[in-house]
Amino acid sequence: MGAVRDFLACFRMGLPLPVCLEGARGRCLVHVSDTPSAFYGDLNKLLGYLEPLCLVHTGDLVDEVKLGLRPGDDDLFRRKLKSLVKAMGKVPGERVTIVAGNHDLAGEIHPAFPRAKVFERGVRLSLCGLDVALAHSREELPQPPAAFNLFGHNADVMPDREGVRYLNGVLGINVILVESGEVAVLPYPLYVDDARSCKRKRGL
Repeated sequence: MGAVRDFLACFRMGLPLPVCLEGARGRCLVHVSDTPSAFYGDLNKLLGYLEPLCLVHTGDLVDEVKLGLRPGDDDLFRRKLKSLVKAMGKVPGERVTIVAGNHDLAGEIHPAFPRAKVFERGVRLSLCGLDVALAHSREELPQPPAAFNLFGHNADVMPDREGVRYLNGVLGINVILVESGEVAVLPYPLYVDDARSCKRKRGL
């Protein structure tokens, strides 16, 4: 019981390095979504450890800044976005792909990440040799589905079917091993949902 308490305390304080994924280092795609700025430090550590070949963010880059609800927070978004650029700096810009979310200033993303692939709507493309569809929300995913369908926005769960995976970056950090296509899902630290201001939000 003490070990369980220690483990949960660790997740409240921060993200432990996923030593179970040591074999994935330098051989994976990492997908996150709806990231509050409180998570940027742990994201930076994770990316430094995993050294992913590709990094995908499916929108709401500064998730506690709800521009769709409070448009006056544009300057706050810009300031926090600079911190995300630093946090994601462990991954070369040309390996980064971003889909804008409903609370993002889409026009600010490409100047902040000038070498990244930036999209304002869902797209299907090849990343690290994988067939991938990306969108901020499940409803915006391109059809027909790709082998890997990455999205965020809320806590939607889509059932996989043969040859098709649906991975929600709100529910966990998705790590896809490029060579095998295996997927590991790392839980976010417990503070992340609190920082999102809505605990497994429903489309906020």
